[in-house]
Amino acid sequence: MKHKTKQAFPSEEEAKLFGREVLALAARMVAQGRRISLKGDVPFKMFLAGENRDSRVCLRHFLSAVIGREVRRVKVRNPDILPDIVGKKQHRLDINCEFDGGRRADIELQLTKADDDQKVQALYYGGKLFSGTLNAGDDYDVAPAVYQIFLTDFDLFGDGEFYHRAMMRLDDGSLFSDRLQLLFLNLKVPGKVDPSLKKAANWCKFIAGIDKPGVLSELGRKPDWKEDLTMALRAYNRISAEERAWAYHLSTDRAEADYKNGLRRAEKRGREDGERTRALSTARNMLAMGLGTPGQIAQATGLPLEEVEELAAGPEASSRP
Repeated sequence: MKHKTKQAFPSEEEAKLFGREVLALAARMVAQGRRISLKGDVPFKMFLAGENRDSRVCLRHFLSAVIGREVRRVKVRNPDILPDIVGKKQHRLDINCEFDGGRRADIELQLTKADDDQKVQALYYGGKLFSGTLNAGDDYDVAPAVYQIFLTDFDLFGDGEFYHRAMMRLDDGSLFSDRLQLLFLNLKVPGKVDPSLKKAANWCKFIAGIDKPGVLSELGRKPDWKEDLTMALRAYNRISAEERAWAYHLSTDRAEADYKNGLRRAEKRGREDGERTRALSTARNMLAMGLGTPGQIAQATGLPLEEVEELAAGPEASSRP
């Protein structure tokens, strides 16, 4: 069997892409034995979709636990991690895979609750996934089941439940079709978990917190998950020890942080501008009604005394030579 030769890191393209600072930091993380977070697009995808046996077995066992049926064979349809995601906010590193008789699954990692309707987003993604399963001339009855899986780091439904499955049903509640299934799992694993979902909950705990103290020891106390834990650790340790994984993770993580910091700065400026506008309006009204001296009005509104005195003098004062 012919194996792929592992590409040396960094390639010429990656060296230009990441820059010296990120490359040096990635090397330092590996040298210090730091544990990389799986709650990042690149490490998450490398963990479940890496081109190695451990990752493939992890993906198979993860899918089996989440969809509730044994998965025997799985193929990742989009294994590549493209370098052009680095430094950009809008990237989508889903895991699109095919398994057992053509069934499809798309796994999405959603860390923040968006203003947009993420339930509709899941339906849209699932619809696209289902519509791509047939070729021209295929009969509709051969369309395989598809599973759109959302791993969220928040309570999307607001009910404190760990797991939700959505399928098409008739008005009387009877099943219309189970070929398009939307699955939502809360990575925080809140509330009481159904016994049939224990393994799915363990996978979510591993993904959400393996870089945190205590998680490994908690999972190690679950006797029915020892085999999965050993395999998951092998796949995870491979990523944590890889400078390429750290470089991609640090770059996308910084891009995300820069984006959020920019939003926070813009919101802060907006609040400050709004507060100043309200203070000026209040000062003008107080002056018009004769409510206090300029000094008292400055103290009440937080405006500089000189600015209140200029308002008191009227617009003509600012135009005087």
